[in-house]
Amino acid sequence: MHFDALTLAAVTAELNTAIVGGRVQNVLLPDDRTVGFEIYAQRERRYLLITTAPEAARVHLVDHKLRRGTDATPPMLLLLRKYARGGLLAAARQPDPTERVLIIDFDHPEHGVTHLIIEPQGRHANLIFTNPGNRILDCLVRVPPGPFTQRVVLPARQYAPPPAQTGFSPLTQTAELAHAAVHSEGRLWKALIAHANGISPTQAREIAHRTTGDANAPAAGVDPNSLKSELDLLWSTIASARWEAGLVLDQGAVVGFSPYPVHFRGEWAGTPTISAALEQFYSPKTEAAQPKVIQESDPYAGVRGSVNGLIRQSEKRVQRQLTSLAGDAPAPGEPESLRLQAEWLLALSGQITPNQPFLDVPMGEGDPLHIDLDPRYTPVEQAQRMFKRAGKLDRAARFIPGRQAILQGDLAFLDQLRTDLALAQSQPEIAAVQEELRDAGFIRRRRKHDAPRSGKAISLFLRYLSDDGFPILVGRNARQNEIVTFGEAKADDLWLHVRDMPGAHVVIRSSGRPVSAETLQAAAQLAAFHSRARDERAVAVMVTERRHVSRAPGGRPGLVHVRTSETITVPGEDPQI
Repeated sequence: MHFDALTLAAVTAELNTAIVGGRVQNVLLPDDRTVGFEIYAQRERRYLLITTAPEAARVHLVDHKLRRGTDATPPMLLLLRKYARGGLLAAARQPDPTERVLIIDFDHPEHGVTHLIIEPQGRHANLIFTNPGNRILDCLVRVPPGPFTQRVVLPARQYAPPPAQTGFSPLTQTAELAHAAVHSEGRLWKALIAHANGISPTQAREIAHRTTGDANAPAAGVDPNSLKSELDLLWSTIASARWEAGLVLDQGAVVGFSPYPVHFRGEWAGTPTISAALEQFYSPKTEAAQPKVIQESDPYAGVRGSVNGLIRQSEKRVQRQLTSLAGDAPAPGEPESLRLQAEWLLALSGQITPNQPFLDVPMGEGDPLHIDLDPRYTPVEQAQRMFKRAGKLDRAARFIPGRQAILQGDLAFLDQLRTDLALAQSQPEIAAVQEELRDAGFIRRRRKHDAPRSGKAISLFLRYLSDDGFPILVGRNARQNEIVTFGEAKADDLWLHVRDMPGAHVVIRSSGRPVSAETLQAAAQLAAFHSRARDERAVAVMVTERRHVSRAPGGRPGLVHVRTSETITVPGEDPQI
């Protein structure tokens, strides 16, 4: 089941009824991807859970008291405690009911209004804290600039919403949506996903079932008026606020949740609120009763988990280096300020008395220049130390950005390896990921005879042939991506890659010839399917000529810089070519 836009609309309505106007009494971290709030509203304590966990991103109320699950106190937590604790939860709003974006407004008696922007969007999930001018104070997941980054999310940046969807709105354009869907090929539920904004696979199957009696019915031949009626009926719940939340049961096990009754699968059991359904679905006891997750039936789970642990350790080492560099980086203008203070110390050294604590130098109409004096040194000695410190900061300012860029590239490379590992389908493919870690220097070779592998096993990228005769090449890991892009592709071939996340490099060997829409769609789906966005309903894929792709400076294998590209949106499923 999916935490989709309509589910978020139900949660928003519940929050407005239950906790808006309440006072925030505590803010804590149950884990490093989750924030919890204790709110006193309507004479009782309520608990709000917000998690950005990729496979379970959501926001809802819970009945139990939330507990701290980590000793870390990241800047995001400190800022929330400063600006939200003791203030009112003034509003909860979903600006666009077809988008998974919820904004909570806090109003603090000392610090005023701030906004917590919740984006429970699966692998792109984030929690962003902004000031009234929408400048980002901090975010739970920082997204730095990069070759595949469509939206940068960093402190001090201006907040920009996620890229707008390009389909029809199920709120205001149901006639157009129904017409487009019934004139599509394939199944009706897939056509709804392709043409609509905010409709998840769960909702699309339910609408198809209500319209035709079959969740997997073909789109062809469906009455558009009947489809429009079902769309209108379901989405009118937002205006009427007549939510009917509940759980989907399969042989007594909880297998889904929804803010409306589900008929296409299992049995329906109503709950008092959507939060009650979500809490029960995501409770540990319920998760244990659900069908086993793929990792538990994975024949390579042991070796896959071992390599994943190596990747995680490598990421922690890189993060520690980045944190250390951030602490060493000079503040803007700090070297110049030190030199100015040193120059005035030398100029006015004769006016400074022993043990004088500070020196204030008039600076015209502005504030005086304040210089703290160190009684251990003479003014001349202190000035010399300031000049030396300023020189050191200058060198750091020249060195640190380049080193930070290299480390950010290392994180991107490790993120790619994590995706390669998750998509690996054999032990040699898993071993190839571990070999990449060794080759990149993240882990050591234990013995002298532990030499690099021949490379043959990891060079077997996938080859397809489109219906109109174009070869399509797909890299399945970092090394294959390097080979496909820089070894096989020509400058006028088409190059594709998912936006904002790791995945396969895909090349259409077009040699500058026009490519049909069907071939482009198939190649884009291959890029989405062989990426972290696999099985997502709508995946943004970059398309450009290979000539616009270059190796990232100092980057690891497969990391590139893309100068210009267009974007198409496709489902993250195998095109079966």
